Amino acid sequence: MPVPVRHLSARCSAVAAALCGAALALTGCGSGGQGTSRPSAPASTTPTACSAHAAPALTGDTVPFGTAAPTGPSSALQVGAGAPQFSAIPSDQPGYRLVRVPIRASVRTNGTFAVDHSQFLLVDRAGRGCAQPAINPLDDGFVALTVDESHAAAGSVAFLVPSSTMLSRLSVRYLPAAGAGSASLAWKAGAATPSATAPATGCDGAASKLSTRGSTRKDFGATISHGDSVVSQSVRASTPTRRAFTPGPTQPNDMDAIDITLHVTATGADAYVDRRSFVLIDGSGRRCRSNTALGSQGETLTSALVKKGHSHDYRIVFWAPKGSAVHGLRLVQLATPGGTKARSVWSDAKLTLQPLPH
Repeated sequence: MPVPVRHLSARCSAVAAALCGAALALTGCGSGGQGTSRPSAPASTTPTACSAHAAPALTGDTVPFGTAAPTGPSSALQVGAGAPQFSAIPSDQPGYRLVRVPIRASVRTNGTFAVDHSQFLLVDRAGRGCAQPAINPLDDGFVALTVDESHAAAGSVAFLVPSSTMLSRLSVRYLPAAGAGSASLAWKAGAATPSATAPATGCDGAASKLSTRGSTRKDFGATISHGDSVVSQSVRASTPTRRAFTPGPTQPNDMDAIDITLHVTATGADAYVDRRSFVLIDGSGRRCRSNTALGSQGETLTSALVKKGHSHDYRIVFWAPKGSAVHGLRLVQLATPGGTKARSVWSDAKLTLQPLPH
């Protein structure tokens, strides 16, 4: 029986539509039937720069990698950054590698400081900053390093850099505080080594304004007595010696100790002796600083009463800057604790305390 024409036309139309659809899929023809060129391949996503963002500007010095440099207005803290190194730990970021920057911090004088990982920036030649991963996977990674006079600290900060990066072209910057708008210090390969500071001489205290008129003067090692044949106090001051402090909170880390032993004798009555009565002055007239409130490490005198007919030894401690030669010391015993008039003076114009090896 013949197929109706209308059924045959519908079937032909469906076949034609199917063939056209296949042709469109194969040739890329548009709905109008006109051919167009094949789309180009996607652009490469391989990163070539750390970021498009400029790092905070540098306003301080640039030193070679590995150099420990003082920071802050008081220069109490010193920080060093080593050269960036590729880590074997995967970055988990396509096109990026993990870089380790070793950090070391310590206290030059006094105080406790926290150094945050975000205070360190890795910067490319164009001044763009490299991101830190959300979690530092390095074995010595840190959130913050805490340091004080007795404890230095070290660790590593992690950064993400394009795999093609030449590490020798990167520098490290230090922010004085997390989120600061400018960097106060930088480390870079080939930077000039800081000039050596001329050796200091003498103590670093204020110029002495004490009056020594009418005081009793003798050489170190001699005894000076005040009083009469019935009641008197005698003090013998030893020759000053120099030693190294063990780092601690009662004296700055950049100081050595100057030790003097006092032999105090009470005759006829008890004798009062006070640490604030003793001042050490160098040959240029500057005071040698000390901690009369808390006492420096090794000090044994604050205030004391020596019973009549007895003697007692006390050690008093002053500070000398490390690396400084101290000449012509004079120990002054004041008429009253904290006063301005000298009662006794011991000295040795030829004495020089040379710097200790550190």
